[in-house]
Amino acid sequence: MFIGDIPVLIFLSWLLRAGRGQDLHGRFPFPFSQSDVKALNNALEATSDVETKNTQPRLLEGDAGFFDDECGAQTNCGDCTSKKSHFGQPCRWCPLTSGNTCYSYGDQNNPCSSEEQQTEPDQCAPLSEVRKPVVILPGLIGTGLDAKLTDKKDKVNHLCSTSSDDFFQIWISVPQLLPVVYECTMSEWELKYDYETEEVTDNDGVEIRTHGGEANYGASVDAVMGWEQIAHALQAKGYELGVDLFSAPFDFRMGRKQFHDYDYPKLKDLIEEAYVNSGEQKVVLASISYGAPFGQNFLVEFVDDDWKAKYIDSWISMSGVFNGAPMVVRQLITGMPGYGIPWVDTKVLRDSMRNWPALAWLVPGLIEGGDDRVVTYTESHNYTLSEVSKLLADGGALEASDMINKSEGALTDADPGVKVYCWYTNNIPTEFAYAAKDATAEPAIIYGVGDGTGDLHSLNRCDDWEEVEVTHFDGLAHSAFMGNETVTDMLVELVTTA
Repeated sequence: MFIGDIPVLIFLSWLLRAGRGQDLHGRFPFPFSQSDVKALNNALEATSDVETKNTQPRLLEGDAGFFDDECGAQTNCGDCTSKKSHFGQPCRWCPLTSGNTCYSYGDQNNPCSSEEQQTEPDQCAPLSEVRKPVVILPGLIGTGLDAKLTDKKDKVNHLCSTSSDDFFQIWISVPQLLPVVYECTMSEWELKYDYETEEVTDNDGVEIRTHGGEANYGASVDAVMGWEQIAHALQAKGYELGVDLFSAPFDFRMGRKQFHDYDYPKLKDLIEEAYVNSGEQKVVLASISYGAPFGQNFLVEFVDDDWKAKYIDSWISMSGVFNGAPMVVRQLITGMPGYGIPWVDTKVLRDSMRNWPALAWLVPGLIEGGDDRVVTYTESHNYTLSEVSKLLADGGALEASDMINKSEGALTDADPGVKVYCWYTNNIPTEFAYAAKDATAEPAIIYGVGDGTGDLHSLNRCDDWEEVEVTHFDGLAHSAFMGNETVTDMLVELVTTA
């Protein structure tokens, strides 16, 4: 599975925060108890390494309501230290890059030692005078999804609901990913593909939206996942949601055609709004992984040079998979383990995603002037990049094959025409090609280099652009960029410097 956009640590910590208080919407009651919290916290502790061990978000074990005061609402040191928490104690500001958060007195979630905490306004660093507006472009599986059910006919098992009173979150949600129940969720996020019109629609009786709908688009970061550290660091410098900090969540199941019809008009309006709200300052786009082809296609095909010159300052692309990732081929044909969750059946996951335009777009293809290398070796035929649609068809992924056949030319390394900061890792073993008895068989993996998800031939598409600064990182895995302190500091420095 193309899971690089949410590494296991981020995934587990999101489960900790997302799962509490949710229900199964008629499937069966399953309270997210304190023992569950402890178990997941222990999992985080066990899997954390030295660098990240004390920086992962943890769910408070106990009555979190005790700490529900105005401290947590403050987003910078000055505002934080001017407020009082329980017992008349000043709120505590943690200035660590992994913190940048205001805590109540006694809150055990505070990662700062007592010496590191700031409690007086005169201890605070000044807010940045330069704050270029930032619009976040998330990656694959990087946006929350909600579902609403209305007389859904097909129940994949007896725990699945057929109707719901309102929208409920299916991604990412602890209850919706429990054993057996996850099959319901994956049935809900399936798409139907029409070979004649190339249209995709939700399953009958299902309506999917990005988490929170339009309320979480733009002046909110509630629907994008994994960006908390970067958002907190920007707010600590004085950024405000809806003024100079925005996000553009999108339905990550979709691809180029759907983006042109629905998401790109919204993104264009949002960038223009950010420009106006920030006093006519040009906007910085910040993307991760699938946000790169999403952003590049917007800049190349949807807006013109005059518009870019007026509204775009620059684009920060992290782990950008400009030519997809070979592992998507494996996901579509044989399936891959699902997000490190042992009970997820790889075939159930595979079948639920085969109609996603996103995965068809993320299958590597032959870019003009590139090397038509072999993607999969079999006993009867070696499939090259120019033959990926045939490989998918022979492997049973017929819808994805058809989407690729009908989108010839969608893959491009065209210069986006703006200043680009292209950040990626180029020295981690990464799936590059496969060898199997035939197109449907479980393959052996041939490794190349990249960031563990995207291979170098996809990540380095930006290298030859006219106005680009490329930075290589050593051993930093795909979406670990978003939780890396060096990356966060670099991003903040770029957007707060004239």
